[in-house]
Amino acid sequence: MMSNLVYLMCSLPSLKFGQAPPITMAEFTEDAKSQLSAKHFKKLEPVDIYKATDSKGKVSLKSIAVMLSDMKQDMSELREAKSQKRTPSLVRLPLTVVNANPLEREKLIMRWQWEELDTIQAGETFTLTEVMVYKLRLQILDRLNSFDKERGSQVLASVVNPPKKKEE
Repeated sequence: MMSNLVYLMCSLPSLKFGQAPPITMAEFTEDAKSQLSAKHFKKLEPVDIYKATDSKGKVSLKSIAVMLSDMKQDMSELREAKSQKRTPSLVRLPLTVVNANPLEREKLIMRWQWEELDTIQAGETFTLTEVMVYKLRLQILDRLNSFDKERGSQVLASVVNPPKKKEE
């Protein structure tokens, strides 16, 4: 069983913050499904950086669940503080996110999540935790990459169809 985890982790490409995802989520899921026991795969499946819990309301990894719930709390505190024109009091997120524009804020939060995952993963070599962290990181890269694609296509559109000058 352990050897399957080792094989899976060794066969996955390494992930760096900010890079384009080297594999798709579908490829990762397929590899995980073929390498992990049904029991382990079942624990991995609901792990999602945007939804802290599974259908029964629990996450199999406490530290990830805590990080995600703190983050959700901070996000709603940011919105509330903005509407009340006051300084937000954040549980976990760095204060740098407060004054950033929405895109930059999102990127700062993802960078923070990435670093939090380092802490969670520390000392967890060839464990299910490591596989879960990998999945969460892949989700972060997918999302980060979607921003760049969006911005890229907007830039392309403005070059291809520049705004029309008023006729003299």
